[in-house]
Amino acid sequence: MTNFLNTKILTSIKSVNEINLVLKKRVDIIDFKDPSKGALGAISIKKISLFLKHLPSNQLTSATIGDIYDIKTIKKKVFELSKTKVDFIKIGFFFNLKKIKSLKSLKDSVKNKKIIAVLFADNKLDIGAIKEIKKAKFDGILIDTKNKKNGNLINYLNIKEIEKLIEISKKENLSIGLAGSLNIKDIDPLIKLNPDYLGFRGALCLKKKRKDNINENLLSKVVTKFRLFSFQEAV
Repeated sequence: MTNFLNTKILTSIKSVNEINLVLKKRVDIIDFKDPSKGALGAISIKKISLFLKHLPSNQLTSATIGDIYDIKTIKKKVFELSKTKVDFIKIGFFFNLKKIKSLKSLKDSVKNKKIIAVLFADNKLDIGAIKEIKKAKFDGILIDTKNKKNGNLINYLNIKEIEKLIEISKKENLSIGLAGSLNIKDIDPLIKLNPDYLGFRGALCLKKKRKDNINENLLSKVVTKFRLFSFQEAV
């Protein structure tokens, strides 16, 4: 079923088998991430290149560089990942936000990719950082959670706060996605805010164990709910 709204669905995968599952469900964005290695655990360049061979050329993809605090290492990892055919490169803001300016030249070296800043709701979010992210030439932001065991996005930010973040991001011409242990019940209230995409992993695994494999039945339920709500809102 086609999504008639602007919001896309993103699912994080860690294996070829999971790729095959999400391809069958026509997921909009396939995200390469190893949940056993942290909030934004990276998959090796070699494995990502292998995964990409299993995808059609028009499939949107994203990948994270890992849970990295050092700016020099971030630049190195982004440059390496930019050599693949991944569309979006996600950079977790584990570092002091004052260091954003030192990433300003990053986009110039990877012009063919979209660079996404990942901000964590369980940190104290500074709305002013969004303007700094725009100045640093990032293409978008993702609001996620760092500690997956202490609740999901809505436990840290209420709907009004999330709506405000979306409003400011779009005003700055930045794409904005929402993730962070989202559940199937979160689809209705969040998709109404019209973010660019919603990201899922734990909700697709039995007992929400995000390190385990995606369960096809749970994947089907989440995607069906997402598509059905999108269609109903559009008409």
